[in-house]
Amino acid sequence: MNRTLQLRTFSSSAVPPGEIVVARDFTMPGRGRLPCPAGDVIAMDLRRGGGKVRRASLPVQDIPRPGTAKVYTASYVDRAGQAVGFAIGAHANEAHLASDAVARWCRALRSRRLVVADIERPCLCLDFSPPRGRRTVLLPQARGDRSVPPPPHGQPRQCPAALMSLEDTRTYAQRGDTVVLVGESEVAVAALKAEGPDHTVVVRSAVEAAALDVPRPERISFVVQPGLPAEDAMPVLAALRERFPLLRGHHFDALCHRSSDRTAAASVASTGADVALVLGEPADADSARLARACLPAHRTRIVNRLDQVGPGLIESATTIALVPARTAPARLASAVEQALTGLGPLTVISRSVSSRPGTLRPRREVPC
Repeated sequence: MNRTLQLRTFSSSAVPPGEIVVARDFTMPGRGRLPCPAGDVIAMDLRRGGGKVRRASLPVQDIPRPGTAKVYTASYVDRAGQAVGFAIGAHANEAHLASDAVARWCRALRSRRLVVADIERPCLCLDFSPPRGRRTVLLPQARGDRSVPPPPHGQPRQCPAALMSLEDTRTYAQRGDTVVLVGESEVAVAALKAEGPDHTVVVRSAVEAAALDVPRPERISFVVQPGLPAEDAMPVLAALRERFPLLRGHHFDALCHRSSDRTAAASVASTGADVALVLGEPADADSARLARACLPAHRTRIVNRLDQVGPGLIESATTIALVPARTAPARLASAVEQALTGLGPLTVISRSVSSRPGTLRPRREVPC
């Protein structure tokens, strides 16, 4: 890219005074018509500084004419032989804003790898229908050894893991145990508590588990909230077993590996990344969990708007990980990818993690 990079200034009569025009495309002598995939993010960056900014096609001229605006351009030829770049036009009063923006975004020009975490949206294990007071348990695929009857025609498939958790909570409460619900989702935990409201307590961390007191320590069982990643549940269960050696609980078939796969995919995608972009709302628990999983990246940022992907964040990044959370705005991932295609040759790869039920192999007898 560096061999073909050109920084040139032209004039144009297509920019009215008082405006800054970020090219949607521009026609440049010697390189023809150039697309500007990064134009949207550049325009958003300029709007933060005030002024009237819009997107439009920009024809440019080599020879300045009276009343014409200056157009500052950066262009390069990608591996396919197509010229790509960006251009910003402005008259005298705004010319410094246009030239500064081009210089700022030029520092972000480089060949890059974009590693996209191919993760499913989190499982909505428990959903409710308030008008009828009926509970519907959702998950797209079956799991575990317990059989689940097919749903009636037109009804959502029921989640075996959630059904196991509900059944076990009810069974343990009916036999008189204190049922420790391990979880963090208020909706899911509330559904489990409803199965034994007088016999359940909730713990959300190993610290809470280590400090827990129950009336009869010899009569205590645990149930893990559907949808809680197994990696989050295990430290809590270890603390419970340390405090209550007679702890009993349900089978680990009820643990959610889909949630585990999401965090594992985020970790794998961010390995070796200069920056990991978690797409989602910063206050959302899923965004925070995925951001914690991106520790292998040099830096991690949670973003929910394209204008948060500025040159200061990506200018030194050769490898960028893209991790969509459940609250990721529609089309934000494709908008980020498109912007990066206009900031240097881009290689996009996808990484995913998928857990599958294993089969215990029969034990082989070794002859004496």
